Amino acid sequence: MPPVKHALLGASSAARWIACTPSAQATANLPGETSKYAEEGTRAHELCEAHLRNNLRQWEAGYGALPLSGSIRLDGEPDDPPEMVRAANQYVSFIHDLWAGFSCRPGVFIEQEVDVSRWVPQGFGTCDCLLIGGGLLHIIDFKYGQGVPVNPERNPQLMYYALGAYELFRDIDDIDTVRMSIVQPRIQTEPETWQLPLADLLSWAREVLRPRAEMAWKGEGGFCPGDHCKKTFCKAYPNCRAWQDKYGPLAGFEPLPEPAALSDEELGAWLAKVQGLAAYAKDLEDYAHDALLAGRSLPGWKLVQGRSTRKWTDQDAAFQRMERSGIDEALLYTRTPISLTVAEKMIGKKKFAELMSAFITKAPGAPKLAAASDPRPEYNALEGFTPEED
Repeated sequence: MPPVKHALLGASSAARWIACTPSAQATANLPGETSKYAEEGTRAHELCEAHLRNNLRQWEAGYGALPLSGSIRLDGEPDDPPEMVRAANQYVSFIHDLWAGFSCRPGVFIEQEVDVSRWVPQGFGTCDCLLIGGGLLHIIDFKYGQGVPVNPERNPQLMYYALGAYELFRDIDDIDTVRMSIVQPRIQTEPETWQLPLADLLSWAREVLRPRAEMAWKGEGGFCPGDHCKKTFCKAYPNCRAWQDKYGPLAGFEPLPEPAALSDEELGAWLAKVQGLAAYAKDLEDYAHDALLAGRSLPGWKLVQGRSTRKWTDQDAAFQRMERSGIDEALLYTRTPISLTVAEKMIGKKKFAELMSAFITKAPGAPKLAAASDPRPEYNALEGFTPEED
């Protein structure tokens, strides 16, 4: 994987600068931060890329998807964890199924850089994988995080990539349909896919992307705090004045009303007011923690030693000593059945459905609070959920 280049108005932050146009220039000169999670994600992408390139040669030679049995590492480097290897296998298997399902042999482009400057000033990005052929453009994005699931429907990052891919391939394929998939192996058992006509994508580019990008490039518009701040890792988020203006009055409001004393209309209004407040408080705590670790002083706050846990220094030697003292080896280990998901991956999805369908049931999910704009069907307190139509 080549060194990563970043555009000011890049794909991964598109959801943020479209919603909050001045945030792009406000964060342009702030230092970037790394974390073990970011490094882990980078390595997972490298593994997926290497595994996909190796497989593509096999597919073109007439073979099916070949699973990765272990790490792809240079001598002396630590092996990749099994969970990461399984994620790479799921990613490659999904792309193989897409590849095999095209009406004609599609072009496969891995880590493809795309130019979006027709719509976004100096806009470019790198798409994890894209397939094209027979009028269909399919964008695939891999995400290794295990936080919040990302939905491909009207996803600005994927639509950004799709526009760039269209500009790149418009002269060699008569594209009329765009599909976009997100593979999140640590969160979802199956990748999610959404599609739209090319005409709708171009309308979005003209009516939404281009005007918002022009404002963002100039630093114009008002700051607009929301979910996009955290989901796109805005570097200005912990110190954002717009966030403080939005939630500061709530923090100083005394006394806060008792929920049971609110009318239905007031309860709905208060829920709308405090959305994001808990997440913002957690982000403030994380930022303050890192600031104190870096040697800064925050009035009224300090770092203290957290709760410690015990662990074996040499588990094998410890177990051997317990066995010599008369403890049966069988008592030192627990036997845990594998999950349904693991079993399905071992057997294969199609064969698993044939053999195991009689032994599986899927209970409806518990009721969960959501905004009225949520596309899922509403729960009826008397009748439960409306059964989904086949």
